[in-house]
Amino acid sequence: MNVDPATKGGRRQLARNARGYGYYDVPAGPDQGRQFQVVCPLCRERVSAAWESGKTRIALLDAAIDAHLLHDCEHGPQQ
Repeated sequence: MNVDPATKGGRRQLARNARGYGYYDVPAGPDQGRQFQVVCPLCRERVSAAWESGKTRIALLDAAIDAHLLHDCEHGPQQ
C-alpha cells in the first residue's frame, strides 16, 4: 500500500486512513458555519473543513486532508 504524501494515490489513502479513525462534527457558532474536523494521520493535527452545500462529508474531509498534506503538514511532500 502506497502512503507517500507526494503522490495523489498516497494522499487519497492517507485521507481514507484519517476518516477511518472518525471525525469531529463541530456545531455552528454564532459567527461561523458548521465544520467537520479530522486528525491528520502523519502529524496528528486537526484539519477543518467548512460545510458546503451539495458536497458530502467524505468529499469535504478528503479535500481538507489533501490540501493539508500539500501545504501545511510537517511530513508532507513540500518538506
